[in-house]
Amino acid sequence: MRIGLVCHATLGGSGVIATELGEVLARRGHEVHFFCASRPPRLRAGTLHEVRAPRHELFPGGEYALALASALAEHAAQLDVVHVHYAIPHATSAWLMRQLIGAKAPQVVTTVHGTDVLTLGADPALQPVVKGSLSASAAVTAPTRYLAAEAKRVFGVDAQVIGNFVDTAHFTPGKPTRTLLHGSNFRPLKRVGDVVRIFERVLKQVDARLVMVGDGPERAAVEAQAKGLPVTFVGEQADVAPLLREGAVFLFPSETESFGLAALEALACGVPVIASRTGGLPELIDDGVNGWLRPVGDVDGMAGRAVALLTDPDLHTRMSAAARESALQRWQPGPQVDRYEALYRALLT
Repeated sequence: MRIGLVCHATLGGSGVIATELGEVLARRGHEVHFFCASRPPRLRAGTLHEVRAPRHELFPGGEYALALASALAEHAAQLDVVHVHYAIPHATSAWLMRQLIGAKAPQVVTTVHGTDVLTLGADPALQPVVKGSLSASAAVTAPTRYLAAEAKRVFGVDAQVIGNFVDTAHFTPGKPTRTLLHGSNFRPLKRVGDVVRIFERVLKQVDARLVMVGDGPERAAVEAQAKGLPVTFVGEQADVAPLLREGAVFLFPSETESFGLAALEALACGVPVIASRTGGLPELIDDGVNGWLRPVGDVDGMAGRAVALLTDPDLHTRMSAAARESALQRWQPGPQVDRYEALYRALLT
C-alpha cells in the first residue's frame, strides 16, 4: 500500500509512534511518505515531505494547517491512505485535502493521542472543528480504552483501540544504578515539581541521583527547585535507551496521561514505573507487579515505593523482570502494526 503518515516533528509520543510505525511499514514493503514541518528526530525510513508554511505580517506563525492540506492534495495521487497522528491540526488538514480532491482522495485515518482530546481539543475555541474533522475521518483510533472513551464523550466519535508499542530489540535492560529517572515535555500536567519532591523524600533514606530527560515550559522552575540536589538535566534525547538502562526507578506523577509512551520505554528496559493512577496508565502498569500506581499528588506514597525498590534487591529484581515481560508480551510492534494494516486494507476494499 501507499501510506502517508502525518505527525508533529517532536519527541512527543505521537511523533515517536508515527515514525516507528512508518519504519515497520516500510520494512513490510509498503511505500511510506511522511508529511511534517521538519524532520522528526527518530525518522529512519520513508520519504519525507517537509511542509513549509509561508509567513506574512498578518500570520507571523505561518499557516501550517493550510500548507499541509495543500501538500497532501499535491501528493494525493501517490497515496492510498493518509494516517494522521494527533488531531490538531492534522485531521483538519486531511479533511481539507479531501474537499480539494473529491471522490478520488485517499482515505483518512486519524489517531488521537492525548491532549488533542483531553485538553486542547476540548477547548470551546477548537472543539467544533476537531469534532468535524474526526467525524469526517474514515476511521479514528486511540491507544487506550480510556482515550477512546474520552473521544466518544467529548466528540461523539467511535475510536478503535490500537495500542502504542515499543522496539524491545532496542529498549533492553542494562545494569541499573541507584538512579531515578523522569522523562517528559515538562508541561504543567506532567507535574515535574512532584518528581523533585519525591526525590527529596527518597534522599532522606537512600543515597541516589535523579536524571531528568526532556525540556519544556516548566524546566526553569524545576531546575531552581532542584538546586543543590544530585539532579542532572540532560534535555531532549533522540535515544533515551542508554539512560533508561542505568535507571532503577522511573517516576511518572502526571496529572493525566492518555497512554504514557515514556513509561512503556522504561518498562521495556526493565525499569519499574511509579506513576499516578490516572488516564490510561492503569492499562499499562499493573500495580504491584511491573510498577506502582498512587493517587495524583501522593508524593509521600510514591517516595515510599521508590525507597522500597531501591533498598530491596529481591523486590527490584522481581519487578524489573515483570516490567520487561509486560513489554514483550503486550506491547510489541508486530501485533499493533498488523491491526493498522488490517484497518487500511478494510478501508480500501
